Amino acid sequence: MKTSKYIAATLLFLLSSVLSLQAQDTIVNRSVSVEREYRPVIQDAGKINSVPKVLEPVVDKTPAKYSDFNLPLDAGFNIHTLPAAEATTEKPANKEGYARIGLGNYVNTLLDFAYPVINEPDIKLDFSLNHLGTFESKRMHTTTKTALSFDKLFETLDLYAGIGGGHEAFNYYGNNYNGAGVVDLKSMALANPAINFTEVNRAGVSSTPRIFTLDSLAGVPASETIWRFNMHAGIRSLPMSTDVRYLGEINYNTFNALNGLSEKLVHTIFNFSSPSDDNRLGLDFDLSNMMFSSSKIPEVNFWKNYSVMTVNPYYSVERPTWNVRLGVKSSFAFVHGKMVNPSADIRAEWKAVPQYLSFYGGVIGDYEVNTLDKIYTENPYMYSDLQVNDTYTPYNFFVGIKLKPLYNLLIDAFVDMKQIDNQYFYVNKEYETNPYDVTPLPHSFLFTNRFNVVYSGASLVKMGVRLNYNLQSLLNIELKGVVNNWSVDTEQYAWNKPKYEMEMNTSLKISPDLSVSANVFYDGGRYAKLGNLAVPMKDKVDVNLGVSYNYLNWFTAFAKLNNLINSHYQDYYGYDVQGANVMVGAAFSF
Repeated sequence: MKTSKYIAATLLFLLSSVLSLQAQDTIVNRSVSVEREYRPVIQDAGKINSVPKVLEPVVDKTPAKYSDFNLPLDAGFNIHTLPAAEATTEKPANKEGYARIGLGNYVNTLLDFAYPVINEPDIKLDFSLNHLGTFESKRMHTTTKTALSFDKLFETLDLYAGIGGGHEAFNYYGNNYNGAGVVDLKSMALANPAINFTEVNRAGVSSTPRIFTLDSLAGVPASETIWRFNMHAGIRSLPMSTDVRYLGEINYNTFNALNGLSEKLVHTIFNFSSPSDDNRLGLDFDLSNMMFSSSKIPEVNFWKNYSVMTVNPYYSVERPTWNVRLGVKSSFAFVHGKMVNPSADIRAEWKAVPQYLSFYGGVIGDYEVNTLDKIYTENPYMYSDLQVNDTYTPYNFFVGIKLKPLYNLLIDAFVDMKQIDNQYFYVNKEYETNPYDVTPLPHSFLFTNRFNVVYSGASLVKMGVRLNYNLQSLLNIELKGVVNNWSVDTEQYAWNKPKYEMEMNTSLKISPDLSVSANVFYDGGRYAKLGNLAVPMKDKVDVNLGVSYNYLNWFTAFAKLNNLINSHYQDYYGYDVQGANVMVGAAFSF
């Protein structure tokens, strides 16, 4: 089945839907907020992620709340979530835009800017620009993205669109290893430039291992530049405006790595549900069309274009104290992977004591398309021509309880069990010398600071709890912890995955103008793989403190001390984070 047919059909549907709906003269009043502040939300089972997990700097400041902005279009990546400093206690009515700048040691930089080009009750056009980077010579890593988002309200529907793009540049600053420890490839190459190394566990379309001289391995580019572009358009029904609920959206995304592969993605989403007696009958449809190319890699190692289609019909029962969703999900992969990937979609919640106690659970599954954009966002230090196979989870069983013993205290505890057919794990890319060659090197294996993946069937049992306490918006405390029990079929450990995750976030408003915040997180029980060795990784322990002072109703100064205990852990093996660092800055509303 050709992907162009899917794209054409989807475009036709979107066009016909828009043309068939007449714009109304009635103006629908609304207030759309962008809260760049971190607001802890108790989510259901399985939603606790291993964060933060990316390169410093971490700048989690108490943010401003600007009540007239649409959510800016996500350019698809970020080094870290960057909430803004609190610009005002109450935003004046004549203030429309904001800007935020910050500067720290290690030449850490921060810039946020947003402005509503059009700001009417029924139509909005917003512009945003975001930058975060460290220009430290060793760990240089900078990202910049910009977006323009449009939103038009009619009486019963919302028409929206957006366009955005981003630039990312970074160094491969991690260590290289042999059997004895850290090595300098350039020094080794000067002494032995012609020694050949062969790839081990080559992952990709071409399974034939390639041979490299030590000199060529030492001469690979020491940095990478990535460009991203995206645009989308869609329509959706407004809440409570009609019994029929729908959403139709089409996305176009491009990913281009200077030294590696290029990817184009056309992603189509359609959701529809209508009343069925007192219940609802619905269908969720998702289609991803991936196209790949490469102009830099001498030996082609990219996939043919392929598509993944997911169809999810369901029946939903919604009552004041309980709800049930009964559905099935089937993902069809064309060209690559297993063609049919079925799973259940059964979810339920019972509010045993409304406002105080509820139980939830379900059996679901998933087929995750591992685009280049997704993988490089997760771990940018990948080998230049690596494409990761899609991940299929046949079943994921979860149960949990939400308890609210006090008005402002919420507790969520859960157990989550899943089976994964082809889980991927990041490992340092491995090479070995030819055993038939006479070589003066004392070690025949080499492990570089680029990453490969290994695959295995795996199961994961996750047990966790979240606690959130809020006192009249003056004090907010969130605690969360998870224990991850991995069982991996063909590997010794779940490489680079933490066994323990804990995090605390708190903010305190000392006065109307002065706020302080703290963030502490811990990841432990991680292992890296070097050949047949399992290497214990240093636990992530990080303490961050922040303060913001509202000097005027349009100006706020802030400061943040990150990695207070100067912990030198590694997010991925060989890549240590920055030590203690400080960022100071200011936020302006205008």
